[in-house]
Amino acid sequence: MTFSALTHARPVSVRFCNESACPLTQEEVSVAIARVAKEGKSLAIDCRRKRCSAGSTFACSNATTLEELVSIYIDGEHVFPDRRLLERFLRTVRKNPKALAFVECTPGVQNIADVIVLFVRPDAASRLLGLSAYLGRLSVDVIPAAPTCAALFRPLIVPDCLHVNFVDYFDREYQAPGLYAKEELLLSMTPMLYRALEEAFEHSAHGKHVPTGIPVY
Repeated sequence: MTFSALTHARPVSVRFCNESACPLTQEEVSVAIARVAKEGKSLAIDCRRKRCSAGSTFACSNATTLEELVSIYIDGEHVFPDRRLLERFLRTVRKNPKALAFVECTPGVQNIADVIVLFVRPDAASRLLGLSAYLGRLSVDVIPAAPTCAALFRPLIVPDCLHVNFVDYFDREYQAPGLYAKEELLLSMTPMLYRALEEAFEHSAHGKHVPTGIPVY
């Protein structure tokens, strides 16, 4: 097995920029990033469009009123029972610190990427987390009920560990039906951490190293 074989679909390089030559899409972040990974097409999202969506609010850092978010997360989806918990959630997830014009998503691992997103299954996720532990990174970034788009920017906020994203229920069932397998999740990281994991793969038992002389009971 090679390091690249750990990902279910090809890696996606995410770049936040003010100019992009990639074709623009009107799709939401969750749809766009899955299409890039599974169809091999580069796509860009114009963050200047005004939508009340998780992708626009979190990944594109657009201004969204608390009343609009209450309407979605409390009154509509019933993700939270009250404003207190919603506000706590918003403080936890935070927003993309790079408030630029475009989110550019490209297949593969690009040198200019800000974040690398991997589509993985649980067995591969376990091995990648093991490689992270080999590097001494024993913490992961997991936020309950995190939107799928958080995978694009959370590594910019917590660059020293992997962000684990289980794909939001709304994306799986309504917004991007059929684009995410039931057992599929996202791991995202900085390019620096990706390269470190790639190197660790050569030495760790979670990678290529095969333990010998260990009894199996």
